[in-house]
Amino acid sequence: MVSGGARARSGPAPDPYSGRSERRNIKLADLPQSYDGVVPKYPLKKYEITAKTEDGDVFVLEKESRRFNAREKEIWAWLWTFPQANAWALPQYSFLLPEIALYCRQYVLCESSSATTADRGLLPRYADRIGLSHDGMTRLGWRVRPDMVAVQRLNKVESDSESEVKKASVQRRKIVSF
Repeated sequence: MVSGGARARSGPAPDPYSGRSERRNIKLADLPQSYDGVVPKYPLKKYEITAKTEDGDVFVLEKESRRFNAREKEIWAWLWTFPQANAWALPQYSFLLPEIALYCRQYVLCESSSATTADRGLLPRYADRIGLSHDGMTRLGWRVRPDMVAVQRLNKVESDSESEVKKASVQRRKIVSF
């Protein structure tokens, strides 16, 4: 039995804004809002959905297998539009490609009505490993760069709505005052 010592994923993820992280030189890499590079070829072999005959012979359900594989590739293409794809495309993260593909496969499995609790429990684990969750991104040292145009637009909308609230408040006071 293992005792003592640090273990992978023990404790919270490092806070990049803490003094300790600053002393240890832990910084987050800013990822652009989207990825517009080349989507790599799907690395897993085709998934085969099988069934058994009454005699116990196993056969492949071709139509269902084609549909499953097409859906896997849709999810694969969709994931490569995420900001994390900018990191996945770097050579130092190429080891994640099979895990990203396994996430796609697990995602499609979880969409089926026959998915088990264990199937669905694996999905968040894969998401953490490949950086799709907030915790996973922090552990990998990534963050999504804020879209400054959207931030400015949001600030303008907030300031406009605040001024409308103030105007409405003044109007109410005028109506209420005698």
